[in-house]
Amino acid sequence: MSTKTISQVRFLTVRCSDSIVRPSNTTAYAAGDVISEITTNDHFTFTGIANVGVYTGTLDAARCFSSANKSTLPDLELWLFHTDIAEVADNGVFAPTDAEMLTLVGIVDFPVASWKIGNPAADTGNVVCEVRNIGLPFRLAGSASAPYLYGQLVVRNAYTPVASEVFTVELNLYQD
Repeated sequence: MSTKTISQVRFLTVRCSDSIVRPSNTTAYAAGDVISEITTNDHFTFTGIANVGVYTGTLDAARCFSSANKSTLPDLELWLFHTDIAEVADNGVFAPTDAEMLTLVGIVDFPVASWKIGNPAADTGNVVCEVRNIGLPFRLAGSASAPYLYGQLVVRNAYTPVASEVFTVELNLYQD
């Protein structure tokens, strides 16, 4: 007598996002500077990721939106960590500690050549950069009360922003 077994594999798709508003100035960024929130020097905190005790998954896609369409677009990296990192003031140098580096999940590139113009109005328009098929596995370190990913935008080119420019990052994740 044979026994038949049916196995199911289910993935939960999660979309999470966070926004930061940079300071009301046009101070140029140098390569290695961070983009942080105006009032708190905060980075991104992506919540709503864990599915009832599931703390692993795969980052599939990421989008970075900017509320400004500049003639020179930013070359950005999104550094993702499974544990909160120290806040760095906007335009400060990104220099994670050894301990913070050990919590690194991965880095998503938003290169200059990949930005797409949504609204072509100079400075007041908007742009988006989308990266697909990332395939980056992750494990969250948080507890049931704080299962988050933390992200810091790092500029890799000389970029002159618009005052109060808003950056929004959206992540598409598959949970195990």
